[in-house]
Amino acid sequence: MGTKTLPVIFTDKANPIKIPDKCELQQLYLVSRHGTRYPTDGDINKFIELEKVFKNVSYAKEWYKNPFPLLKQGLLTSRGEKELYFMGKRSKKRYNKFWNKILPYDPNIINFQSSAVSRTGISGFAYSLGLLNGEGILGIDNSQSVYISSIPVKQDEELAMHQACPRWAKTVDKNNTILEQQKTEFTTNYMTEISQRITKSFNITPELLPEHADSIYRACAFAIAFFGKTNTWCSLFNKNDILELEYFNDLVDYYSFSYGSKLNEELGCSLISNIIKNIEDYSNGNSTLKADLKFAHAETLRFLATTLGLFKDQTPLTVDTLPEKLLNRKFKDSTQFYFSSNMYFEVYTCAERNERTTTYIRTLLNEEPIIIPGCDSKYCELSKFKELLGDKLNCNFKKICEL
Repeated sequence: MGTKTLPVIFTDKANPIKIPDKCELQQLYLVSRHGTRYPTDGDINKFIELEKVFKNVSYAKEWYKNPFPLLKQGLLTSRGEKELYFMGKRSKKRYNKFWNKILPYDPNIINFQSSAVSRTGISGFAYSLGLLNGEGILGIDNSQSVYISSIPVKQDEELAMHQACPRWAKTVDKNNTILEQQKTEFTTNYMTEISQRITKSFNITPELLPEHADSIYRACAFAIAFFGKTNTWCSLFNKNDILELEYFNDLVDYYSFSYGSKLNEELGCSLISNIIKNIEDYSNGNSTLKADLKFAHAETLRFLATTLGLFKDQTPLTVDTLPEKLLNRKFKDSTQFYFSSNMYFEVYTCAERNERTTTYIRTLLNEEPIIIPGCDSKYCELSKFKELLGDKLNCNFKKICEL
């Protein structure tokens, strides 16, 4: 169900990683999306509209009412807290030797940062509780308090990069002619047909508008995420409807936050540049930072993945390519950027045969190793990693984002 999909892993169980011979894990970087949240106000208003439309539809009489209050819009759920708490506990177990060397917590050694939004800050704190449980002096669990920094959204070039970029707001968000064309084509070729079939099947008066199909899809996603129910809004669709509407939402994200705009390929540059700078500063003895843990949004991870060249299809996603890419595409929110999705960067130093020490980076998406395009293996030499990024490193974000 796109970005509204629940995380694959929901447990505190994890096994320690196997570190290559003659290598040592020196630093750990995390960029995580917040946990499962309430719908935002835009979606809740769509659900309120659906409530009016389905009020007199007998099939829906037990479940048509919107269950999400506007006052809760965008807030982290209790399940979302647990997702990040478990993630922190898994981190403690997976990297147990690493954490045992650098604890107790010191903000100069372990950095926590979130975007200036409550759900990301709370997600970071939940992660810290899982990671540092028993390491502090507070309460019966010996909890540890931590400092989580954030900066205003409009100034946040790393975790809310699109909102800090006037050029993105002007040329991508407000003036994306290609995306609007794709939306029109999808509405004509798919949404209209789905809405008309549901109208006819359930004798709905007045008949559904094309955009109602997407609203029902979103209601379906939250019905699963919150209540585990597929027999309410989801039951109005067949399997192909859901796949097509998932593709539509991926299409919107592709043009808004990924390869659909050349600008999007640059917006992760400040975030990855800062990570590389911190690695080099630590290596040169100019920093004590061992772990940098950041909590943000699906968009943050999309921009970062796009800057790294991940999940790039050979041809752009369009309405015309839907039949061939419905089940076979690299860019897919539901398997990459769901609730609590995350990207780790493990930084190793390894002793080579010539007594030379080499720095490697291993990247994990949703706690599974992946190969950065252009790297020879999952362990990518830092010099190669930097070479692949090219002029995306040490970028002038403000220059890139000038109108």
